[in-house]
Amino acid sequence: CFELYGYDILIDETLKPWLLEINASPSLTASNQTDYDLKFKLLHDVLTIIDMEGKLAGKEKRVGGFDLMWNDGPVHCEDLCMEGAPNPPYTTNTMLGCFNNREENLKKMMRSNFASANKT
Repeated sequence: CFELYGYDILIDETLKPWLLEINASPSLTASNQTDYDLKFKLLHDVLTIIDMEGKLAGKEKRVGGFDLMWNDGPVHCEDLCMEGAPNPPYTTNTMLGCFNNREENLKKMMRSNFASANKT
């Protein structure tokens, strides 16, 4: 069982984010192609995280466009820093505000899980 929330955020002229509201049932109806692509990828990643087919190892820190930030305590990003990028000034596992190549992350995760499954 899971629940999907939608967050409406306003970014002011100083780039400070302001949380306007949280929607318990966000609309998944697309108004244009970009909106459709965004929501399709969101749903794809949500279904990947749910893992109804049992393909994940359960230790993933990043799945598609989602970052695991809390797991009975903060999750750290020591092994997740982007190649060529300086180490972030924080240790929490998040790529929020950074380029996150979700398709490459999904491929990397599936290759890793496939390799682990074939070792046993």
